[in-house]
Amino acid sequence: QPKNVFFGHLLSALVGILFTTFFGISFLTIGLAVGISVMLMMAFKITHPPAGGNTIVVMLTQDSFQFLIFPIMVGAITIIIGGVIYNRFILKKNYPLKWL
Repeated sequence: QPKNVFFGHLLSALVGILFTTFFGISFLTIGLAVGISVMLMMAFKITHPPAGGNTIVVMLTQDSFQFLIFPIMVGAITIIIGGVIYNRFILKKNYPLKWL
């Protein structure tokens, strides 16, 4: 659902940025950050498994908070728009079932 795509990507990228800022980069911090981002997505009921990869990408590239706007938010919105167009116009399905 759109809520899961948007907030899942945003949350996991934010966790990656915070871990890079406060703890640096190592195999331990990358694994811990991915685990915490997945745990938070499950706790907030916005689970989107591919979003867990954002944490790793953000940490390895050492990006800043500007990374949250572009490409994370813009990319998530593009995915949502593409999903709505594909499901409604090509598959003729009622998608999304709910926006929030």
